[in-house]
Amino acid sequence: MDFSEDAPQVGPADVDPHALGEPGVSLVALIAELVSLDTSSASDAPPDGWRVLKRYQSGAPVIGAPMDPHGTLWRVAHVEAQRTGSVTTVQPEPMPRRPSRADRRRGLQLRWPALMTSGPSTGDYVVDVVNTGPARWESDVDGFYVVGVFTAPGSTDFSFGWMTSSQQKAVPLDPGEYARVSVSINAGVWSSLEPGKYDLHAVLVSLGLRTVQPLSVELSGQTISENRKRNTRPASSPATRRRMLDQQIEHVRAQTYASHSLDRVVSAVMAAESDDDATVGIGRALDVNAKLAASIYHSALRELRPNSAQR
Repeated sequence: MDFSEDAPQVGPADVDPHALGEPGVSLVALIAELVSLDTSSASDAPPDGWRVLKRYQSGAPVIGAPMDPHGTLWRVAHVEAQRTGSVTTVQPEPMPRRPSRADRRRGLQLRWPALMTSGPSTGDYVVDVVNTGPARWESDVDGFYVVGVFTAPGSTDFSFGWMTSSQQKAVPLDPGEYARVSVSINAGVWSSLEPGKYDLHAVLVSLGLRTVQPLSVELSGQTISENRKRNTRPASSPATRRRMLDQQIEHVRAQTYASHSLDRVVSAVMAAESDDDATVGIGRALDVNAKLAASIYHSALRELRPNSAQR
């Protein structure tokens, strides 16, 4: 994972603390050193004060400028790694400056409850988020989404990827209080496990908080098999896959057709008062059904360039 535990954040991005105190330069000047700018996205952004807040391992920078004298709100843009034709868009919503993960998790511990340490391992795990500090803990837009990782007994070095559509909401905790939350195990993990003993580590991902001690578990063949079945999606039939491919082909053909009549597409969109009106107008202009008209309307402009037809 590409972050520093002690780095402050602007929105969800860890940033260089020294960059926050720099005077910065104009947005146009900074972008000119990197790539081109979508100027329409920056119409209400600060014209000056821009600086590189961080660089990812790929070399792609995150740039930002403060919206107020105290630097509590920032406008941010993620710049792609330099390549021909790259265009940077300034994010529309201001991002708050946030304390580091280390500061935001201060006073919290992840502990395995007794029901986890005393019973057999079934593959369903929970952990307690405990406030061991002297004051009430409150969330700074952080959730209580916890990921579990199996390692060989005694191993503490691990990495993981995670994705969730919505984080479990965090709740305020007074000193001594705790919240019990489920531990999410990546479905693909079960396919590579063999029966035996493991250490289970839990990580509260938004705060980078690990369990004080791993949970020692012994996974039986039955437990592994049951979790594999639970997390296995039924394979789609050949007919279903063919239908999906046919729909994709139809969609691409509609984009290709629209690329040669882009003036009519633009006219239909400009005359529309709503998304539905735009879809109806495109359908009439190109004589295509509502489904294809909607796919054209929601296509990126680069997909409607005439030269994209060959690709």
